[in-house]
Amino acid sequence: MSHIGVFCPNVPGHLNPMVALADAIRTRGHRVTFFLLGVPPSSIAEAGLEIVPLGGSVFPVDQYHAELEKLGSLQGRAALTHTLAIGARAAAAILEVGPAVVRAAGVTALVIDQASFPAGTVADQLGLPFATVCNALLLNPDSAVPPYVTHWPPQDIWWARMRNRMAWVGLNRLYAPIVTCIQNHRRGLGLPVQADISQVWSETLQISQQPECFEFPRRELPKQVRFVGPLRLPGGYQPVSFPWERLDGRPLIYASLGTLQNRIGGLFRVIAEACDGLDAQLVISTGHGVTPEELGNLPGYPIVVAYAPQLELLRRSTLAITHAGLNTVLDAMTTGTPLVAIPVTNEQPGIAARVAWIGAGEVIAHQQVTPQALRAVVVRVRSNQSYRTAAERVRDAIQAAGGAPRAAELIEQRLGLGTCNDVEENGMSCTTLS
Repeated sequence: MSHIGVFCPNVPGHLNPMVALADAIRTRGHRVTFFLLGVPPSSIAEAGLEIVPLGGSVFPVDQYHAELEKLGSLQGRAALTHTLAIGARAAAAILEVGPAVVRAAGVTALVIDQASFPAGTVADQLGLPFATVCNALLLNPDSAVPPYVTHWPPQDIWWARMRNRMAWVGLNRLYAPIVTCIQNHRRGLGLPVQADISQVWSETLQISQQPECFEFPRRELPKQVRFVGPLRLPGGYQPVSFPWERLDGRPLIYASLGTLQNRIGGLFRVIAEACDGLDAQLVISTGHGVTPEELGNLPGYPIVVAYAPQLELLRRSTLAITHAGLNTVLDAMTTGTPLVAIPVTNEQPGIAARVAWIGAGEVIAHQQVTPQALRAVVVRVRSNQSYRTAAERVRDAIQAAGGAPRAAELIEQRLGLGTCNDVEENGMSCTTLS
């Protein structure tokens, strides 16, 4: 069978779904190798997948992780600008190092995270087919849809479309260093030069881990986009220890700021103050951004852990408070759990806007968060059944979408990686493809 190479940012929010997809691809009989900047995470090795390092002297390991650590303490536009600066350095490293290591590994096709902008050029340079996987929100520009960095709802009004168009233009300016790097590399190789960021993704297949109902109505959705829902391992996440004996029977509220923008210790305290005195027990996961010890004794004495068994806790929760990272939101939707979203930066405002748009929760801007304001929103979402009903509608859509196994089928079919007969000869099942 085929040897599939994977490019994605070396951060949990992108790696976790990509590991699940790689596992589903491997289950169908293919070999899978990850090509990563930074220190290879244990999750890939634990899954038994191969890893080849990138970066070299262009973007050394220590510098890559130092930049990510800095990102964890930034908010708003500063965080977005820093994210794209990391992307520009990553582009230079991938374009310089990537072709040689992919060729040496004997890869026959690539699966590329949508945020790994230059990796499609590596595929083109080597003549390899590739698929794009959207592990964050769809980044594809569309004047009918507000850019993912905004909190705006979709509105089919001329001034809203104009506002969207202008915001997309502004976002493209921020992409310029990355796009220029890619263009110069392609020009030097004699490859067709892509005009803008929308052309760096696969023309064959783009997979989104959103369920389709969690995306705003679009006018310019590429025909090759397929919505498959969350990409998760068959057994969920790797087991995580948790003090289950400390749960006291009260309704649970689960709070997490993810694994990147999670060094904002003061926000954890605000969340604790907001929930103190409610008929609920609060569990906080710091995502290793700050240690539980650094937070000290919080109001209401919540359970605070560095990392939590998120899905298991969400299944028991009446509400989740989140930074609106896509994986946390999708996990909440998978369990039918309503949300209070406090978006910090990058695509989080757009994700939070979709939570509000589908009616599965409410949004409060992080600049406006006070214990009193957050408490009022928490009480409102917990007491109104309509939020949970909306979350459960998304849960049902996720169950029908197919997830990682469906994504693996599509990749196999569209990239020509083997036939159903090949799979069946290896003693595995093959679902009819469409």
